[in-house]
Amino acid sequence: MLFAVFNQELLHIALAVENEIKIGAAKGFRFAQDITVLLTEKQIQTHRPLPIDDVFLKSLPHTLAAGERESMAICKRLDAIFASNERRVKHHCQTNSIGCINLAEILRALWKLEILSQVDVREIIVEIEVKDSLKFRTTDPIFK
Repeated sequence: MLFAVFNQELLHIALAVENEIKIGAAKGFRFAQDITVLLTEKQIQTHRPLPIDDVFLKSLPHTLAAGERESMAICKRLDAIFASNERRVKHHCQTNSIGCINLAEILRALWKLEILSQVDVREIIVEIEVKDSLKFRTTDPIFK
């Protein structure tokens, strides 16, 4: 669905995120296994931080995970949008002029761009709440 929302044939992740995905796939997490397939099929491209990213990386708090820090540095360098559902990540992105989109915004885009119906998006929300134990405080912003 991210390919459709961003109207892209290729998505990008940081090396640290790829490593986290590989660990998840080895533990049997289905979503991580699905992403591993996309990596193998070259639909997701991995980026390594470059020496030019070092100063920015060192300025980020170590309370952020390595994947979050690398992703922010790479997004800043490439002027790319970071997808994260973490409020603290979004805060750091805004502070550092990095575009950031969260899950609610992605779900909203799915029906606004007519990729899915509102009914389909509501079903996805229920599935996320059940499978991922992630509760939405409210879905109002998604369906405005």
